Amino acid sequence: MAYRIPLSYNPIDVDSFAKVLSSYEGVHHNQMVTDFENAIANLTSMPHAVAVNSGTAAIHLALLSLGIGAGDVVIAPTFTYVATINPILYVGAKPVLIDAERETWNMDPDLLAASIKSLKQKGIKPKAIIIVHTYGMPASVNEILNLAKAEGIPIIEDAAESLGAKYDGKLTGTIGDVGIYSFNNNKAITTFGGGILITRNPETAEKARYYASQARENLPFYEHINVGYNYLISPLNAAMGLSQIQQLGDKNKSRCNVFKEYADVLKGSADFQKDSEKQISSRWLSTFLVKDSSTKELIINQFNTNGIETRPLWKPMHVQPLYVNCEAFVKGVSEDYFKRGFALPSSFHSLQHQQEVIHVLTNSLKMVT
Repeated sequence: MAYRIPLSYNPIDVDSFAKVLSSYEGVHHNQMVTDFENAIANLTSMPHAVAVNSGTAAIHLALLSLGIGAGDVVIAPTFTYVATINPILYVGAKPVLIDAERETWNMDPDLLAASIKSLKQKGIKPKAIIIVHTYGMPASVNEILNLAKAEGIPIIEDAAESLGAKYDGKLTGTIGDVGIYSFNNNKAITTFGGGILITRNPETAEKARYYASQARENLPFYEHINVGYNYLISPLNAAMGLSQIQQLGDKNKSRCNVFKEYADVLKGSADFQKDSEKQISSRWLSTFLVKDSSTKELIINQFNTNGIETRPLWKPMHVQPLYVNCEAFVKGVSEDYFKRGFALPSSFHSLQHQQEVIHVLTNSLKMVT
């Protein structure tokens, strides 16, 4: 279905894009990729960045670079998009899924501790923990890091949705052993298909780049010992990223303002992820919980009728047909959020569109009170 008002819109700034392209006239096009990687490295104060064709590819490369393979166990949240979990299967590893905590909607540290203890009793040490900052809200990072450090488990930080968000003053994506961002079409800044892996470890970055470029050996001819992947970002995608990166602050501020408008309208009628002294969300998507599933469906139907895109919150991985047989440590939070939660349009063509969404939202609330 084509919506008049999409959930997350990223216009093409033709002038900015053309300006970037013209600045590379006569320069090898791969320089645009190098410069984009350097721009992200500078933005995040991380020494190594490897730009690839998706956030999913970046997670796959993170797992490969950490030496994770067949039969290994990787702990990950159940309340996330499937792209977080699928790469675990790519490498032949086994996901163990953890429910969300009610405060942040992210991985519950208590359940994480229970899963590590349970696996330990079976003689299993997880090879990695993937944390996700869902919808732009940072997870309870310190609690998770303390558990990981105590057991010597590396952290992969899926910050696909949270570029610009901060935990305790640090940018999400820069806190774990490896971080990844997505520049998918619907992200705050986009390369219209792309992602990036960032790390402080030069060996991890070197391995990621090796696997991302068909695992070609460093020889004057083509030689391949390991299976590699065609994952590197294209120069045109990188150029689009260069044209947008300076706008990150303004774009995140705009999304935060959109969220605040909704929160005012929904005050007393809905709950949401709340910022704290430590956790500052990028508000990639404006997401809310209403009292029950019937209220959610009524609101979504009203928006559909008016050609406005909304989306239910993530359907948990442990109830997805693909992952229903995975070991999971849950207490019903993510299933509850799937039943009651939805996302509203979080960026706009115009102020008129935002006012129209608020009008439909206000009328929908009148129908359920």
